[in-house]
Amino acid sequence: MVIIPCHGIWKGGTTKGEDRDEWVLAPFQIEGKDHLSMKEHILTSLKLLSDNTVIVISGGKTKKEINDSEANSYYKLLKEYSDAEVLLEEYARDSFENVIFSICRFYQEYQTYPKKITVVGFEFKRDRFLKHHFKEALGYDNVEYIGNAPKPETNVEEYFQDLHQSEYRHAVRWFEQDWYGIRDPLVTKKSSRNPFNLQHPYKETNPQLKEFLDNIEDDGDKLPNEELRSLLPNWGT
Repeated sequence: MVIIPCHGIWKGGTTKGEDRDEWVLAPFQIEGKDHLSMKEHILTSLKLLSDNTVIVISGGKTKKEINDSEANSYYKLLKEYSDAEVLLEEYARDSFENVIFSICRFYQEYQTYPKKITVVGFEFKRDRFLKHHFKEALGYDNVEYIGNAPKPETNVEEYFQDLHQSEYRHAVRWFEQDWYGIRDPLVTKKSSRNPFNLQHPYKETNPQLKEFLDNIEDDGDKLPNEELRSLLPNWGT
């Protein structure tokens, strides 16, 4: 399985993702021309396709002003470049949900878990995904990460210093303590990214994970990290 974690919404347009105005972006994503990296995530993932590989695009309906999922918008852009069939995971609200919900979506389709996972995303998020989401939170070992970087044109050194500091301050330091994003500030951030109050279906389609998924709900029991990890299956990797 190849996971593309979404980071924005492509609105459509004639430049096939090249023009910034075709994207819904946060202010901090504009300086680094993040939309070009996002398009590259899609193109890189397409190169990894084989008879034994499936792409899962993961990202929910996170913007109240746009009734479209991040995943579906990426899918529409992918279709500008390829007729490949992919799976959409349209409920994730943060990077951990990108991972666990993509695994759930794969199981929903194939009734088994992937033997290997490749994540295609931003290089500065490598440790967040590999160390914290896969190794610590899920105990999932057979993972590859392919990363690229934003493309600022000015103050490049300062830009990347600020970027790495922001990644630690707003994400990594919290996931170090809260592997599953079930406590503040991570859970509040997730809640704000679900303006349509959608509920994923994975507890019904992944019975092995139902107890775990119940306990990482926003209003779950806030169990300790190790206790939550004990509810996970053997992934068979």
